[in-house]
Amino acid sequence: MANPFVDLMETYRRGRRSVFSLGPFLPIATMGRQGTGFNQILQESAAMVRAALANLDLGFESTVLPFDLNVEAEALGARVSYHPDQEGIPIYPTIADKIVAGPQDVVVPADICAAGRMPQILAALEQTREKAGAKGAVGAFVPGPFTLAGQVMDMDKMFVMAMKQPEALGHILGKLAQTIIGVKNAYVKAGAQFIVVEEGGATAISPRLFQNLLLPHLRSILDEKPVPHVLFLTGNTDRFIGLMLQCCADGLGVDQACDLDKVLAQVPHDIPLAAVIGDYDMLAKAQPGQVRETVRHFLDRGLTLVLPPADIYPPATIENIAAFVEAAGRYAGLGRDPKGGA
Repeated sequence: MANPFVDLMETYRRGRRSVFSLGPFLPIATMGRQGTGFNQILQESAAMVRAALANLDLGFESTVLPFDLNVEAEALGARVSYHPDQEGIPIYPTIADKIVAGPQDVVVPADICAAGRMPQILAALEQTREKAGAKGAVGAFVPGPFTLAGQVMDMDKMFVMAMKQPEALGHILGKLAQTIIGVKNAYVKAGAQFIVVEEGGATAISPRLFQNLLLPHLRSILDEKPVPHVLFLTGNTDRFIGLMLQCCADGLGVDQACDLDKVLAQVPHDIPLAAVIGDYDMLAKAQPGQVRETVRHFLDRGLTLVLPPADIYPPATIENIAAFVEAAGRYAGLGRDPKGGA
């Protein structure tokens, strides 16, 4: 798959939906059966590869590495705390200390490939791409600069800075964007066939601040695209779709918090639009028939891609993952016409 999003759109034009995964979806039940611990998946190359390939084995046409949002913060020098499972509940790692108070505190690593867990992740990408073969596309996942700022800065101070010292925060976001560009370029060199840029929490600021502070740095990340890039914005994205379109990504993604009808009305038909669907525990607690019905409902509304809820607890059942994949793969409705018709 030289360009998975070109293939995706060709499939879309023929009236079928691809079953893409655009986020770090972890089939915890499968990993448990293999005896792979949650923290192993985050830190060890071999476990990362097993988790990534498990998604392809489950029927998804793509898989994405790595599996947490802390990679870039760690590369900048932040300490990551890994939490052992508590009563069998996997817990994502957190940043132990906030290392950035001002622009002078952001030091972009001279060799990003050697920083933090990057060596393990790059090795996992190379191995996953090699072992995936023709099963599907292998992508990589990076945070946007606002998301990364929230990892390395005190959140309250960051929002105050956005209001009172926007130039200083803009300088910080610029340095963080440089770090993200270095990481995503390393991922592409290691074999990533598409990049997902997830900007979580940026909808908490006003569209004006988004445009003035964040948009230039998102555009710098998306300026050079040797492989397709998807921009994923979480939260109430309705007011930000026009700004997302200005970033010139190859595809857009939103989550359950948005007004999907408003989003669909704003996104051109020739741009792939993905959305996370269903309740956070749908794949854990619903019946397979309910999962299939939910998939068909959202595809009928006009999405290019439906994405599974990515929460790791309660864990998704294998039966429900299979129902999700089957319903999307067999969907034959046309939804909104990608050529712009009714």
